[in-house]
Amino acid sequence: MSILNSTVDDPYDVLVVDDQPMIIEAVRRLLRSDSNARVHGCGLALEALARAKDLLPAVILQDLTMTDGYGLDLVTAYRAEPVLAETSVVVLSGIEDPQVKAEAFARGAVDYIEKLPPPVEFVARVKNHARVSRAQKQRVQAAVAQAEAKKEKEFADTLIFRMVEMARSRDPTETAGHVQRVASISKILFEAWVKAHLLPDTEYKSQQRLLRIAAILHDVGKVAIADAILKKAGKLDEVERAEMEKHAKIGAGYFSGSRSELDDPAAEVALCHHEKWDGSGYPQKLRGAEIPLFARIVAVADVYDALGSRRAYKEPWPRERIEKLFAEEAGKHFDPELSAILLANMDEAERVRDEFPELDLDAK
Repeated sequence: MSILNSTVDDPYDVLVVDDQPMIIEAVRRLLRSDSNARVHGCGLALEALARAKDLLPAVILQDLTMTDGYGLDLVTAYRAEPVLAETSVVVLSGIEDPQVKAEAFARGAVDYIEKLPPPVEFVARVKNHARVSRAQKQRVQAAVAQAEAKKEKEFADTLIFRMVEMARSRDPTETAGHVQRVASISKILFEAWVKAHLLPDTEYKSQQRLLRIAAILHDVGKVAIADAILKKAGKLDEVERAEMEKHAKIGAGYFSGSRSELDDPAAEVALCHHEKWDGSGYPQKLRGAEIPLFARIVAVADVYDALGSRRAYKEPWPRERIEKLFAEEAGKHFDPELSAILLANMDEAERVRDEFPELDLDAK
């Protein structure tokens, strides 16, 4: 349904500015055939602008020759008011002079109706102007909402990447390249999963952005882990391992409260990306489809990238060794469907690694 059609049945206000009460009453009678029209009268030119700004009508029907002012001056005044930008200003006059009509349009009137046309025509013209006015108002409101949403998104993205920077400063493995690769590979996996499950594009696009951000933030809980554990070069002992595993719950806690659409998916990924398909993961030992989809996706992307990356304690694994592990761990560590999707898209995953290369850890 178009914006114009969507406003046909909405109530709308009509302000009749005329010093003849009989004209105001005649308009009121004519528009009774439209139950959505609410007619208001104003008999003084000096009060018209203030009344219009207070009412914000869809349509103003403006007389020209009033005892205390000139109607065209009011047309100019209406058009100069930002709050009346979407109001349709229509001259309603008995003057038939073409020059006056031309001046009315030049000053911003959208129509010139001679008093009074046949009822059917008059009602149709007023309704059309109300429809156009309301549609324009909706377009402006949508544009404002879009601009505000863009600002909120920019603020949220800034905040998110500051959180990532905090994690990077604490954990040498949580590099900018790593989180970007995990996010991009997660997108590849999700796109293939969506195609296999025939999800509509509209749902995919909105969810894709949330997945990307949640993937970037998957290990943000590590900011609360002690440096002695987080930066230890060797293998963690049982006590240290238990402490490290707390980062999943800590990260999820940062998104508790569901204040935005991001909070739930970000909390799920932070909490569950170390769960395993066979139920042997942590922290809740979830099994199979009990693990949220986004967390299952990020688990695959995270492990893939970790295996292929150089760390202080290991060299990057070759592609064949990574493929062998994901084939063996399908249905154990990983969702078997997502393991298969990764294996079918290894070329794309490797291109992601080329797009977001790791900085040389020894180059300082």
